Amino acid sequence: MNAMNKRTEAHPHLKTTHKNVAWTLAAIHEMLEESIYHCETLCHTLQAHHNLKAAKVFEELCPHIVSEQTLMQDFSAAISLPEIPPWEIPYHDYIHPVSALTHAHYLMSESDAWKLMSDIVQVHSCFYSYLLEQKQPPEIETLLKQLRQLNTECQKICRQHQAAHDVLPADLDPPIPQS
Repeated sequence: MNAMNKRTEAHPHLKTTHKNVAWTLAAIHEMLEESIYHCETLCHTLQAHHNLKAAKVFEELCPHIVSEQTLMQDFSAAISLPEIPPWEIPYHDYIHPVSALTHAHYLMSESDAWKLMSDIVQVHSCFYSYLLEQKQPPEIETLLKQLRQLNTECQKICRQHQAAHDVLPADLDPPIPQS
């Protein structure tokens, strides 16, 4: 098929069938696991590079994501969750939480770190909202509302800290005047 003949096709990695309760819980679990793992890893990396201000952002918000995970795990303790392949996306417009971390670097400012965390938290929010738009059993709907409430608290924390309070100089390596 050439580029001129456009047709709408389903995303090749979109899970379109069997979105039962166990699958929904497994998808939430995978998203939270990935977010926690990468936030903890980035925190440790930033600490190793002596960027303690940016590391503190991830250290401060990671427990909030863990609280989402704990709520989900408590709910799903008696349910056998299916394995979801890492390439499978839960819905068409899904953005993986790790996508926000592609702009992370060890010299990032504290403001940059808050922006990254805000982006990750927003991915969670969009996923919970998407799932709430779908027909869910009452107990899953209740869980999703609780998760969204915890997520809203994270969003508020991010908004409070996202001020540009650590402005860097325009030139980090200014030329030395020659006499």
